[in-house]
Amino acid sequence: MNQEENREAVTKMSMQFLAEAIGQCPAGLEKSTDRDIVFAVAGFQYGAVQSAAYLAGLDAQAAAEIASEVLGRINGMHQDVVENILSLMPVLLRKEYPPIGIGGRAIIGFYNSSTAEEKLSAADSLREILRQIDEA
Repeated sequence: MNQEENREAVTKMSMQFLAEAIGQCPAGLEKSTDRDIVFAVAGFQYGAVQSAAYLAGLDAQAAAEIASEVLGRINGMHQDVVENILSLMPVLLRKEYPPIGIGGRAIIGFYNSSTAEEKLSAADSLREILRQIDEA
């Protein structure tokens, strides 16, 4: 596979996984104004895309471009909003912000699952993050 095919595969894989993960969450998530929820969801999504891109052998620039496209499409956000959120992700990554790591592990678990139940469990990890935020 060449770089362009890898980028397309990562984009498709990320969109499929994140659509499944968001489908496990409360309705109206994409319209939330709660910063904790917005950053948790974006961090989870960012981590998933970064992990998929890394496994496909893509560089940081390609991963960032895919993350920008995927987050905008999956959340229905304007590109400037996506870019503002993504500009904070490297700082959150250095601080080991948990949703980023959880998203990265969840997408791998999702695609390595052999049963529908295992896939559902991996996709459900975003809902678990949101439940913990609600309880805090």
